[in-house]
Amino acid sequence: MTTTFATPKEIEVQEMLGMLYDAGLSVKSGDALATEAGSKSLIALYVDDEDQPVTVCACDYNFTAFAGAALTKIPKGGAEDAASSGDFSGAILGNLNEVMNICSRLFMNSSTPHLRLDKTYNSPDEIPEGAKQILSSSAGRADFDVTIPGYGDGKLAFIST
Repeated sequence: MTTTFATPKEIEVQEMLGMLYDAGLSVKSGDALATEAGSKSLIALYVDDEDQPVTVCACDYNFTAFAGAALTKIPKGGAEDAASSGDFSGAILGNLNEVMNICSRLFMNSSTPHLRLDKTYNSPDEIPEGAKQILSSSAGRADFDVTIPGYGDGKLAFIST
């Protein structure tokens, strides 16, 4: 199915995240991350220039904790506790928001419209009704297993319309 926005390839995610984290970052294609209601995923919602929801990036609790912590060297133990409990500090969530903002570029190329990060939600249940259909979109989806060096493994999904 044709998408309006790009669906990133493994190498593109590797290069983008590789600029943020130490050598040793690994990105591999992975199984689908659960994004249905009640799943333990954070959802970054992206909107077009008319403020209409168009794409999402979903992160499991491990990616959220490890990517957020590693950006500013928050200790691994605190990140592991957050990943287990789903209780993320303001620093981890703020850092993850920055990562998700940078990841907006992975949905765009020379032939796609502009988009921007609108907000990161703590659960698929929290996103606006008008955006929930994106989570089940079959237009474009790429799921990845990401290893953050010194922290651990997490899952990341890019879903585009």
